[in-house]
Amino acid sequence: MGMMTGSRRLEVELERWPLREPFAISRHIFVDSLSLTVHLREADCTGRGECEPHEFEQLVGLEAQAEVLRHASKPGWLDGLSRLNILERLPCTPWRNALDCALWDLDAKRSGQRAWCLEPGLAARVGEALPVQKIPTVALADPQNMAAAAARCTEAPMLKIKLGGADGRDGERLEAVSTAWQGRPLLVDVNGGWMPIDLKRWLPLAQRLNVAVIEQPLPPGADQELPLPPGDMRFCADESCTDRQSLPRLAPYYQMVNVKLDKTGGLTEALALIDEATHLGLPWMVGSNGGTSLAMAPLYLIAHGALCVDAGADHLIRDREPGLEVRQGWLHAPSPALWG
Repeated sequence: MGMMTGSRRLEVELERWPLREPFAISRHIFVDSLSLTVHLREADCTGRGECEPHEFEQLVGLEAQAEVLRHASKPGWLDGLSRLNILERLPCTPWRNALDCALWDLDAKRSGQRAWCLEPGLAARVGEALPVQKIPTVALADPQNMAAAAARCTEAPMLKIKLGGADGRDGERLEAVSTAWQGRPLLVDVNGGWMPIDLKRWLPLAQRLNVAVIEQPLPPGADQELPLPPGDMRFCADESCTDRQSLPRLAPYYQMVNVKLDKTGGLTEALALIDEATHLGLPWMVGSNGGTSLAMAPLYLIAHGALCVDAGADHLIRDREPGLEVRQGWLHAPSPALWG
């Protein structure tokens, strides 16, 4: 679907990208990735951006598509939209992320520069655009399958595993993975799947098995019930951390935040979130809601300086061409033909 206003044309499409295998977390099993892609055309340049408008329902994706086109149909609105005013003109939604990333891509193409060169502070952080190391993720499954998956991840500095199973076997999962992983550091992602009593139950085991980070141990809204983590362990806010507005409420209870573009509503707010988190003494990790290499490419700009990076499109049966290059666990700068 498309919309032409003034000198710009906006095209919006919904696509489903099948996963190589089902991916389970505490609240859902995914079999594909729903993406909303925008093409923002101006003269002979086209900027692209992608988001995952909702984790579960096609209907919500259709609503997001309609909302983008509704805004774009306002006289002069699309021509006046820029990275400088998008945060004031649109609410914080995944589809704002798609538009924001398309604006970054368009500005890069018009200027003949890479996207990270558009802002001096960002250019300094990315530097010579070297590859960044990413960490693999093991989906929630029975302990034996999770251990087998962990044993295949031989070159990673840290392993992220999904917990939060409703069957009470998270301890078995953690023990099995730790043995297969040979006691190296683990990041446990619960996706809000534990209650305070569960966290109290599993925390001593997690400390003993070298869990460095527990991501979103409790549901959003229960953050005040988090204890102080033992030793050097960190609690990382994911679902509880959206944009900058969420940070003052979270800072007393977490020692780290997960930055995802769909949560922040785009790269522009993600960069501002990182700056504010750094000011508060909170390191960050980089994550995603899924999607193709087009959704992952802007993450490269915020991966530099992150404690860990959970990104890449190797979970899909097929991907964009060209795709994002990941070699032996290292995420490379996106091709200009892909994004930025």
